[in-house]
Amino acid sequence: MSLSKLVNSVQIISALALAACQGKPDKILLDYKFSQQEVNAIAEAQREWVEAADSDEMDIPFSLGFNSDEKPYGFLNPKRGSEAIFWKIDSTNPGYFQLKDGMNGNPVGKTVEFTRIVFIEDKIRELVDKGVYADYRDAFYKTALHEYGHFLALDHLDSPNSVMAGLIYAGVETCIDQETLEYYCSINDCGSNKHATCKGNKK
Repeated sequence: MSLSKLVNSVQIISALALAACQGKPDKILLDYKFSQQEVNAIAEAQREWVEAADSDEMDIPFSLGFNSDEKPYGFLNPKRGSEAIFWKIDSTNPGYFQLKDGMNGNPVGKTVEFTRIVFIEDKIRELVDKGVYADYRDAFYKTALHEYGHFLALDHLDSPNSVMAGLIYAGVETCIDQETLEYYCSINDCGSNKHATCKGNKK
């Protein structure tokens, strides 16, 4: 899809902070605020990356029920360690304004490589309100697939057809496209059965 066909675009802003040489975490803690549907979508996004790359590099186990209430603003000062944390907030959280400080637009998610992903629920729901996605599950899954790419050390790509595009484009298939896969495999080891997950360019 060309840029001239951009429809209902919403900026996704993600921060990559720490060097990949520090290694991946042993597990990912999931905020207790995630619904079962959201937990399933996050797990599915991880499986799609594993399948596409034919590599277990990103196959990191989840631990459910992280009590974010004990560290309500912990997502603002993430520390890299053996555990990464996936948070769920909305834009009424006072920490949201610090999270987006200095950035344009209203992020639906923000990521620090192998350390943290913050999902902003009401901003994800706005994707449905604006007609970009038919329902919340689809909007959340696209956000999870994109942010997981940042979690794995990928930056934005210019192509509107890439899952790592800096904007969300209506009508673009939610999948790991060939360009994004080649980008990932250029900086990580991929298996011999690596393949894009998009219907139009599977190998």
